[in-house]
Amino acid sequence: MLSFTDSVPAFRRRPSMITVQGKIAIVTGGSRGLGKAIAKKLLDEGMTVVIADILEEELKSTADEFTAQGLRADPFVADLGRVSDINGLIAYTVKKHGTLDVLVNNAGIQIRKPAVDFEEADWDKLMGINLKAFYFAATAAAKFMIKRGRGSIICISSANSTEYTSKRSLYNISKAAVNGLVGTLGVEWARYGIRINAVAPGYVETDMVKQGIKDGIINLDEILSILPIKRMLRPEEIANAVCFLASDEASGIVGQTIFVDGGWSKNGLPEKKDL
Repeated sequence: MLSFTDSVPAFRRRPSMITVQGKIAIVTGGSRGLGKAIAKKLLDEGMTVVIADILEEELKSTADEFTAQGLRADPFVADLGRVSDINGLIAYTVKKHGTLDVLVNNAGIQIRKPAVDFEEADWDKLMGINLKAFYFAATAAAKFMIKRGRGSIICISSANSTEYTSKRSLYNISKAAVNGLVGTLGVEWARYGIRINAVAPGYVETDMVKQGIKDGIINLDEILSILPIKRMLRPEEIANAVCFLASDEASGIVGQTIFVDGGWSKNGLPEKKDL
């Protein structure tokens, strides 16, 4: 008598389908947290990565850490709130490394307070990093990529772009705008061989989130109650999605926001809860 396993073909290990080896990438906000995990994944897959950040000491430490592992990390200090620094980052990368294949817009900030307490300076600061920098980095990269006829741009959005939590109105708005940014630029640039997409993480186990839990700002029990996977996401899980979108295997994905949130956006938020 045949058992169930008798009808199952023998498993054969296949090589990785991700083809990014030899590509040149930029990761903004790459000195720590999610950006560092993304940079590490791209480096592990054989890419050269220019890590851009305003945090000079952390940037150098991260680059030294990667270099000690034999990875091709190149640090670049930049204030991404300044378009001139963004243009300098793109120009530096192309001049030093000869090309630019992938841009990861990751750098972002959070300001948490009631909506009625936000001031114009808060708007300018947060939108300057979370949206303006994304737009001008993408357009600066696209000017070069259009000439080459190919390129991939990945923007880090958030599950908060559709699942709203209180005291984060500016952040939520900025991430919803990022989803719109990749959609409209995806349509405009696809004809030039440029793909722009977004990855929208849920609650990721970064140092910043851990500190928020410790300080009582983030309610871990409530978060876990709405996550179908019943755990927080690991930074590497977000990095894997970014790496896929950077690869040739994602050639048909244009203008999309991919939610990597453990099912949060499909499960919704508990009513009247402040997470």
